Amino acid sequence: MKDAKIDYKREYKRLFEMFYESEINQEKNVLRDACAANFWNMPIRGTCLSLDDFDDYYEIKFEKEPEDFDLNYLLNFCEYTYNLVMYTTFSTWGYGFQTPIDAFMIQLNRVVDLIGYMFSASENGVSILVPKDQTAIAVAETLDRNLSYRVIEYNHNSMKGNLDKKRNILIVLADKLEANRKKLKQINSKMEDHLYFLLNNLNIRHNNTEQGSKEYRKYVADMDKETLEKWYDETYQLCLLAFLELDNLERKEKVEQLKQALN
Repeated sequence: MKDAKIDYKREYKRLFEMFYESEINQEKNVLRDACAANFWNMPIRGTCLSLDDFDDYYEIKFEKEPEDFDLNYLLNFCEYTYNLVMYTTFSTWGYGFQTPIDAFMIQLNRVVDLIGYMFSASENGVSILVPKDQTAIAVAETLDRNLSYRVIEYNHNSMKGNLDKKRNILIVLADKLEANRKKLKQINSKMEDHLYFLLNNLNIRHNNTEQGSKEYRKYVADMDKETLEKWYDETYQLCLLAFLELDNLERKEKVEQLKQALN
């Protein structure tokens, strides 16, 4: 990122001006006004009655010149605006071939791509930003929708430091892999051994941190949260590799069947 000299604050300012300041019609409305007019169509609204109500309830306020600015500030703004604009129509707001929505979305997606992120749809219709992890993407494409979302969600910036949510995702992935554990052991016994050692000894599938528990591990109980999270992330990566190994086994079996058919 430093080599590319990406100016996060400048990219943010450009998007901010397009969303909050650039007039989109003769009435001098801005894109935020159009989103407010279409607010009832948006999955993110919950029970909020207006966009002002939504912003107030969730304490959302973006500044043009924020004092405390970092990458997460930009990511939060991109998520917020994307989930509003994608459900906004311009039947009476737009003009010309390229509407303000088109222009904003083109710019937004270019910025997101530039900083190495991508949008992923969630279970409730809300889109989130996650880093472009090619392994996670490859695995997600092999799984059903609900599970594929969990695979992608693990990389969301809001997950950082949230061990409970990460643990829950790892449990779901482990349960999915369990049915094919024997196959995995045949394919790569060392991977299978390492993966299930981590799943069973890092307070993921068993209670390894409470004294008196049959599976108590003092070393894990004394481990600081930052270290434990790093091990969770390693476990996640091993889960992804396990899914790819299993997917490749099915592919190899299909190739063998094709060979037999051709012979």
